[in-house]
Amino acid sequence: MEQLLNLLEKVNDDSVKGQAFNVFKEIATKLMSEYAIKKGGDLYQMVEIEFYWYSPNHPDLSVYPRKSAAGNWFLHPSGVDITLESCVNEDISMLQLRKEWENAKKDQENQNVVYSKSSYGGILIRTLRKFKKGDSEGKDSFIVGPWNCSDILFDYLPCDGNEAELKKMIPVIEPIKPNEMMKNNLSTDFVKEALRSGIEKQHTVKYHDKPYCFYVNKEYVKGWADGSFPNKPWNKRTQDLKLYNNV
Repeated sequence: MEQLLNLLEKVNDDSVKGQAFNVFKEIATKLMSEYAIKKGGDLYQMVEIEFYWYSPNHPDLSVYPRKSAAGNWFLHPSGVDITLESCVNEDISMLQLRKEWENAKKDQENQNVVYSKSSYGGILIRTLRKFKKGDSEGKDSFIVGPWNCSDILFDYLPCDGNEAELKKMIPVIEPIKPNEMMKNNLSTDFVKEALRSGIEKQHTVKYHDKPYCFYVNKEYVKGWADGSFPNKPWNKRTQDLKLYNNV
């Protein structure tokens, strides 16, 4: 767990200044090749994730406010995040932080977006691949969409706080060898990028066109490419990214 926390803690206000994409891609590459989510006896590979980070040097207003250490699960209206390290003044309540955030979003056209000295964010899980060590993937092994991912990871929890049951039912991120998830040797194009799904100017004027969605190259997960799944990141969102970049 210490290695995972060290990885997540690489995101902070200083590190993202002009380098957010590079920092995010480094973390995404490791999460999708060297870690798996274990729930009970099931293993899941993260094959599509999105980064959300607000700080004075990176005032992305699409990020839900939160106060959290790195490495927690954060359930919210859009799905579930792996939290990044928050830096929020203890005197600021969540109610106040959220109200300031909502007011700032209304004033984006004036670029008046650095509403707070706080820093916070997370990594949204968009697509998972259920696998067994050494097995190849099939079409039915993919959980597509952030709500579906949230549902599969947090379907039931014991209301009596039974520790033995909680241990079985709470998902845990664990290190794993890349060749235990995928058969192919990984190359430099293992991770691709696209626009985040559903993020438009009304969510964040400055960052709606940033390639903060990262996904496993479809050549490594052919079941995802061959299956009739919606909103594949290499389709419209990658094409739109090229248009923004005038490619």
